[in-house]
Amino acid sequence: MRKSCVILLLLCCLLLSGCMSSQVEEQLLVIAMGLDREQNGGLTLTVKVPGNAAGGQSAPSGNGQENDPKGYLTLHATGHHFSDTLELLLATTPRSLNFSQVWEVVISRDLAGEDSFSQLLMQLSALPRMHTQAAVVICEGKALSFVQEQKPYVGVRLSRYIEVTLRNYTQKGFVPSTTLARAVRETGWGWQDPLLILGGVSQDEKAIANENVLDVAAGQLPADSPNKARFYGAAATDGIRVSGTLTGYETALINLLRGSTQSLILTDAQGFPLTLYAAAPARLSIGGEASLTLHVHLRCQAGFPSGRLPDESRLTAYLEEEITNVIRKLQSLRCDALGFGSLAVRRFCTVKEWEAFHFRDKYTKAQVVTKVQLQLKEE
Repeated sequence: MRKSCVILLLLCCLLLSGCMSSQVEEQLLVIAMGLDREQNGGLTLTVKVPGNAAGGQSAPSGNGQENDPKGYLTLHATGHHFSDTLELLLATTPRSLNFSQVWEVVISRDLAGEDSFSQLLMQLSALPRMHTQAAVVICEGKALSFVQEQKPYVGVRLSRYIEVTLRNYTQKGFVPSTTLARAVRETGWGWQDPLLILGGVSQDEKAIANENVLDVAAGQLPADSPNKARFYGAAATDGIRVSGTLTGYETALINLLRGSTQSLILTDAQGFPLTLYAAAPARLSIGGEASLTLHVHLRCQAGFPSGRLPDESRLTAYLEEEITNVIRKLQSLRCDALGFGSLAVRRFCTVKEWEAFHFRDKYTKAQVVTKVQLQLKEE
C-alpha cells in the first residue's frame, strides 16, 4: 500500500512538472524593460527575454527584434501612448509576455522628465503579474540602447547578473535601492522624494579626468569592461518628474546620511585615502516657520593609514562643506531625498493645512546648517 502511494505521488509530480514546463514554454519571461520618447512624440517600449539558447552573432531580425550573443532576444514596438504601444508589442511577439520576472525598468532621461512620469510608473506597476520589486533605472540616451547593451558577462543569466550587480552597488552606496513599488508610493506625496538608479552606456575608454574619480555619472565611467551599460549615481525627482542627476560620489554621501550605507572612502588633501564610518543615520531637524532652516547632524569616524594622522578640524570642516553642498544641490533640483518633509508635515493636522504651507517652495530656499562630530581612528 505504501509503495503504491509513493508511485502515485511520483506520477503526479511528473504530470505537474510537465504541465508547468509547457506553460513556461508558451510564455516569454521579460527580464528587462525599456521606455523611450521618440522625436515625433511616439513612445517605444522595449523588452528583453530569453531567446536562442545557442546564442550566435548579434543581428537584426526585423519587426523590432534582435538577438544578442548571450542568447537573449530584444523586442520593441513604437506607438502613440503606453497602452497602444503595449498592445502593438503583444501583437507582434511570438508568445505572451510574462512580467513576473522583470528585474529592471529602464526609462530614458527625457521621458522621465515629463509631467506624465508618475502616471507612467503607475501604468507599469499595474501590468498583469508585474514584479513591482523591479529596480527603476533612469538612463541618459536611449533606454533601448541600454537594454540591448546589457549582457551577463559575469555569470550566465542576465536576471542574476542584474540582481547581483545592483546589490553590489547598493551596498557600496553608489546607487539608491528604489523599486518600482517604492517609486510609485513616494512620488507625488510631498514629504519625501525617491532617488532612482542612474544608468548609462559608457563610450569613452580613456581614464577619468576628474580629480575625484567617483564624482561622475554612469555614462562617464570608462568603458574598460565587456559590458558598457553601467549603474552609477542617481536621478533626483521633484514629486512629479525626474529633475536632475547626482554623481556616484554624491549618491554615496546621501546614502551615508540616510543610513543606507555605513562607510565611504574619501581622499585627504595629500591624496591619502580615508574611510568614513557613520555611527548612525544623520539626525535631521527643521527650524523656522516663514523661512526654514534644515539641520543635519552626523556622528562619524574616520579611519586613516598608520602614520598619516589628518588634521581633525580641517577634515571636519571639509565634511560639513561636502554635506552642505550635496543638500543644496538637492534643493536646486527641488528634491527632498532626505525626508525633511516627513518632519515638517507633523506640524499640521489636515492635508489642507499642509498643502497651504507650500513646503517644497520653502525647502528650496531654506538655510542648511551641518554639524559633523568626527572621531579619528588609525587603521
